Amino acid sequence: MLRPTPRTGLSLLGALLAALPGCEAVDVFIPLPDHSGPAGVLDGTVTYAGPRPCTKDGHVVGAAVVLGFDTRLLPPPEGLGTSAASLDVILGDELFGGLGAALDLTSDGVLRCPEPDDPPVTVSATWRLSPLPAGTYQIRGFYDHDGDFDPTFSIANLPSRGDVAGGAIENATEVLGGAAPRYREITLAAPIPATGARVSGIAVTLGLPLPLERPIFHVAEVLAPASGVGQSSSEVVMASDFQLETFTLADPVGAEASLLRLRLAAGVPDREVASAAKPPISLPVGGEPAPTLTYARQDVNRDGAIDADDHVPDSAQIPALFPISVFAKLDDHDPLVRQAAPAVLLQGLTIYDDLVTTAMLGAAPLDEPRESVLVGVRPAALCLHPTEPKGVLVISHETDAAGNAILPGPEDEDAGAWGVRDVEEALTRQFGRTIEVVYGCLPEGRYALNLIYGTGQAWTVPNEAGVCAPSESASPDTCGARPRLASQDMVLRIGPPDDPTYCAQHPTPAACTPSPPSP
Repeated sequence: MLRPTPRTGLSLLGALLAALPGCEAVDVFIPLPDHSGPAGVLDGTVTYAGPRPCTKDGHVVGAAVVLGFDTRLLPPPEGLGTSAASLDVILGDELFGGLGAALDLTSDGVLRCPEPDDPPVTVSATWRLSPLPAGTYQIRGFYDHDGDFDPTFSIANLPSRGDVAGGAIENATEVLGGAAPRYREITLAAPIPATGARVSGIAVTLGLPLPLERPIFHVAEVLAPASGVGQSSSEVVMASDFQLETFTLADPVGAEASLLRLRLAAGVPDREVASAAKPPISLPVGGEPAPTLTYARQDVNRDGAIDADDHVPDSAQIPALFPISVFAKLDDHDPLVRQAAPAVLLQGLTIYDDLVTTAMLGAAPLDEPRESVLVGVRPAALCLHPTEPKGVLVISHETDAAGNAILPGPEDEDAGAWGVRDVEEALTRQFGRTIEVVYGCLPEGRYALNLIYGTGQAWTVPNEAGVCAPSESASPDTCGARPRLASQDMVLRIGPPDDPTYCAQHPTPAACTPSPPSP
């Protein structure tokens, strides 16, 4: 569970690339025995346009990473995918090999990087993804400029500041101007013939340097209502029958106080900075600039404009903000693996100062780094089987404790209120499948905390920096020979109900519970 140094990371990626099946240049793909039936191949050219790479010990630092995502399982913020369907890695030595003398490949152990005013370079190489089942795919990618990418660990499996992002994008020029990318959709049609299938000539462009680090965070403060919430050193517990005390537009201050809120601070606590900054964890903390979390507006309908239509699903008056906050139910048997079928998500509410101030943002642009963000936990769980066309949003109560409807019904909606049908339609558009609102107790279990930027850069707690592997001896401060960051082992737990009778009458929907294993 150790994060590799850049050179070790390159060796790991090279081994991973060599182990990927289907890397030979053939027109007929014969799948390996452990794949069921014929499979497909996607390939093309990746073009990098950006800063000259760093070099060290006679090698180029970093690698280009090309990832193929099933469109039903896109990564956040668009979807619920947790991993790519396939990936290819082009090592920097290969991608930049044609630059020759323009690269300083001195083998003296010194890291050499370009000056900020050095001219950019443009280079190309080929990539290939296989084996892939029939389906529709998007190709995304980035150049790992500092050589710290490792697909096997959540603390190192996404791009960081300075990496150069892109993909097979239809509107590349607009993206460079700040627009949201539209990724090309490539289909391997079913049924794939016995000889396999191949789609070639897919152009991938990497040209957008990322200005932000991943949104590394820890829970700095728990703002809990008077009932329904408990806390320990490693978890915040919300009852499965949690009920908001007040939820009405007439009392926004009371509505906010009724929410469980978490203040998520950038980086790690001061007591952990020294351990976090050095190998093997190597988080970008403790230096300059200090870690921050950046608030930004979210283009919900992806029309390229920030306006009044870009609001949260449950209120037309609250703008949707980055970082997106999501609480994802974890597998009962693995502390770091998200439950996949069904995926269960509690969508957090990103709050700018307070709800009143958030509502007053209107359509104003926003790009503001801060030391922390405030996140409200909605007592509502979205339950989705990744490949099924329908899902449910289970809300713990139909009303608040004072009898106010959490979501107005059809009669109030017809009078102009934002209600059940509006929420169902908004979530249906967001997740590309029909969502139905139901009422019942929330699915019990452990939930990971996630912050997600519009670039797809994300951070999840708990993670490997705070959780020891079974093979490591665990203590409060160490996992065997390495430090353990306790701040990176915090979860939200949906616990037993305060009123078991209520949950007996309003049980968790079957769509939110895992199917029993096959005999």
